[in-house]
Amino acid sequence: MKKLTFLFFCFSVLHTLAQKDSLIETRDYSFVIQDSPSQLFTMRQFNESYLSGYRLFARGLNNVSKNDYLSTLIQLGIHTLFFMPLTHEEGHRSILTVNNIGSISQPYFNKYGAAYVKGVTDQALVDLRDNDLPTYIRLHTGGLESDYMLTKRMEEVASFGQDEFKNYRVEYYMRKLAIMQYYVLGLLKYEIDLDEEKDELERDIVGFDTYGAAKNLYRPTLGFYRYTRYKDLTGDEKKFVQRIGIRSFVNLLNPLMIGKGNFKRNGSTRFNVGMGYTMSPFGDFIDENIWVKYKDLKIGFYARQFQNKENWFPGFGLSLTDYPLSQKMSTTLSGHYWQQPVDFDFNTSHSFAGGAINWDISYFFPVAHKALSAFSVDLGLTYKTKGFLPEDLYLDEHFGARIGTTIRL
Repeated sequence: MKKLTFLFFCFSVLHTLAQKDSLIETRDYSFVIQDSPSQLFTMRQFNESYLSGYRLFARGLNNVSKNDYLSTLIQLGIHTLFFMPLTHEEGHRSILTVNNIGSISQPYFNKYGAAYVKGVTDQALVDLRDNDLPTYIRLHTGGLESDYMLTKRMEEVASFGQDEFKNYRVEYYMRKLAIMQYYVLGLLKYEIDLDEEKDELERDIVGFDTYGAAKNLYRPTLGFYRYTRYKDLTGDEKKFVQRIGIRSFVNLLNPLMIGKGNFKRNGSTRFNVGMGYTMSPFGDFIDENIWVKYKDLKIGFYARQFQNKENWFPGFGLSLTDYPLSQKMSTTLSGHYWQQPVDFDFNTSHSFAGGAINWDISYFFPVAHKALSAFSVDLGLTYKTKGFLPEDLYLDEHFGARIGTTIRL
């Protein structure tokens, strides 16, 4: 924890030295009220609503605090103790819920310094592993997937100049550092110090995320247990853990890491670039991201490289964000394409092609209030073929709808 705090303040110093050139036009805070499936919160629903809530919380705290350091200290404490484990564990929990497996999220640290998703029997997990291994692997990596997509959302906010960095700076730095901590510990041969609880319903569902994922990717038929230690890994599994640890440093390759949200091309054009990395249900993937803002156009593009054990598979996506159709209506549209290993298999070189399209439309109602200028009713549709798309809980073909609201300040 001391190391994380020290690194955070180092990034804060870099931020104060960075060029402050962002252009804030509007501050919109979107919340997904109902998503698909309509069971608790989906990963996308929780991430989008959480980030809007955090930005509002930080903005209010910044406005009432006597100085920036006090606000930062309060955010740092609350984020470390509550917000970070809350969203991470919700990522795990959402994978269980969509597969109709009941569980309990315990998003606060116990005496061992660990937060759990619990309340699941060993037999339920064994059945999931034996009948749907990709989902069982994703159960391990779902928390990191959620963390990764939160950072990518913040990078989009910064790239399009949609909020001041100070309103999500703590969340961004701490989220990045937490992701890195999970992956880099494998390079340090970190050994977990947890014994499985006697009551199986009190056990964490997967234990240490990355070690458990590596073990089950390589040896899915091994006798079942949850808490995988470094010493339990084979030589190949340790090499895989080293691979994801080294690649995780790609997550630091974004100008926002030094507080630079975007670059000014001219009076009407701004852009940003960055990279990202996290695990998938069949291995891992690397993203190269580009964001361009030209007048009312906010365009995002990513190229993605998936890898299972040895083979690479390409993907890409293109998005148009918050495009104004009229004074009261705006729309967001994104498309995705991928090639992924057949049956999400860790070992195969054979692939299948798929894709997805997301569409959202918002209708705003003006409000005569000094703090609130408008709110909207948001409707969204998603269609995807078979395939893994971060934040979408279904690996098979899926059509879904959602409803939400956006408040504009």
